[in-house]
Amino acid sequence: MSNTTIEDKASPIYWQKVSPWALLYFVVHFSVRFVKDGLLNLLPMLVVFVTQVENKLFWAQVAGGIALILLLVYSFLYYLNFKFSISSDNEILLNKGVFKKERLTLKFGRVQNVNIAEPFYFTPVNLVNCIFDAAGSVSQEVVLPGVTKDYAQQMRKQIFDFKAQQQQEAPNTEQSETDTIENSLSISNKEIAKFGLMSNMAILAIAAFAPFINLIIDFLEKQIIAKVEGFYQQELGMLASAAAFAMITLIVLLVVVAVMLSVTMSLIRFYNFELYFKGQKFKRIAGLLERHQLSMSMDKVQSIVIKQNLMGRLLKRFTVECLQASSGGIAAGVAAKKNKQTLVLPVLNSEQVDSVCQWIYPWFNSKKLAFKRAERALLYKNLGFYSLLPSALVFGFCFIADINTLISLGVLVVFSGLVTLSYQRHGYYMHEDNGRFYMVVRKGMIGVHYRVFELYKAQSARSISTYLMRKSGLKSLYIQLASGFAFMPYIKQQDADFIIDFTIKQIESDTRSWM
Repeated sequence: MSNTTIEDKASPIYWQKVSPWALLYFVVHFSVRFVKDGLLNLLPMLVVFVTQVENKLFWAQVAGGIALILLLVYSFLYYLNFKFSISSDNEILLNKGVFKKERLTLKFGRVQNVNIAEPFYFTPVNLVNCIFDAAGSVSQEVVLPGVTKDYAQQMRKQIFDFKAQQQQEAPNTEQSETDTIENSLSISNKEIAKFGLMSNMAILAIAAFAPFINLIIDFLEKQIIAKVEGFYQQELGMLASAAAFAMITLIVLLVVVAVMLSVTMSLIRFYNFELYFKGQKFKRIAGLLERHQLSMSMDKVQSIVIKQNLMGRLLKRFTVECLQASSGGIAAGVAAKKNKQTLVLPVLNSEQVDSVCQWIYPWFNSKKLAFKRAERALLYKNLGFYSLLPSALVFGFCFIADINTLISLGVLVVFSGLVTLSYQRHGYYMHEDNGRFYMVVRKGMIGVHYRVFELYKAQSARSISTYLMRKSGLKSLYIQLASGFAFMPYIKQQDADFIIDFTIKQIESDTRSWM
């Protein structure tokens, strides 16, 4: 990082410039933003270009050259205007922008995490990105690119020392000698590759090609399917079989490409995954192109989500997410998942899940959770709406179209099985440990989803009931968290009322900070 300072004559603030190598960061940053946001807006224009423009290669080269020049010029101007200052009032001040100047102030007290990322292009010059994550806000994240690792660690220490000093008035008397013990977890790249099989990243990537699906199909028919069909026709001697085998080969090829793409994306994100827990803080280091170091205090964890989809069930692996505060409201769960500061443990077996969860919740043991299920009225209602009704509609369609009506029986069996699995997954469990109260809420169908949280971190608790539910003495429980919500349908009215009253009491009586 450059040692030169620029004095602002209007105030006693000394502005600092980042290293010239930070220009690489701005080029990469704006390139990624263009791909993620700009291309989506330009899709109609791209479709017109692909379908209408002649001499596509020439004009694509011209457009690409102009875009590259604009990117480099804008990045250079952004670098020239980018300056920061650490004020004597314990604030991070940042000036940035080209056409729209922006000045951002971030107080030390609002900094939730100080994370260090080491992109591959900074490795030869020993520089990193210092990332200040404001509490519960992705948009207020401040990045100082191209600073030395020593400076980033110094800033982290300075901010955490300031926050610790602020909290000295209310010291945590529950700290013990176990805080000094370091727990660690490493996940092999072979396991990380399994996460690529469990995730839907490849599906999302392939969906981006939807506007060009007709062009892709035409290309595949001319360049691949025709050749494969000719090969099979020569080998099999039957045209119909050759066409069928060609389509099967193409489908298998696309599936393989999608799987390989998902595995590659997983390795880029979680390569050489390392997790440490010491002094009530998590530290995670992972990444191939960018070694990203994420730190998180245990008291900032709002809830832990443990989930397993169909592929995870086959592989006997789970994904664990330690969620921080999000924007709240209806979209809180979505916001929490989009928050890149969420601590994700991509692929763990059941023993590792228990081990990691016990770092935060020592009582946690997935095999000893005695869940209380939803009432059977939920099963009967869902069987009627999601099994009997669809199968009746299928029966009516088959009868009118003179199709075998046994198809409706198959629909009834499949849908009834899925509804029953979903009913059996619903459940909740409450636990008391050393005067603290916790809840685990479970849901799912073929897979399973657990949410573990401490009751005092809830924001609100309420119940929902229909007329028929009230006649049966039932309610559905809804607990809003700063990182999503917990929902338990069709439980007894007295149980729902007790949980709501008890949760609100914990919210109001517990003075511990969780932000």
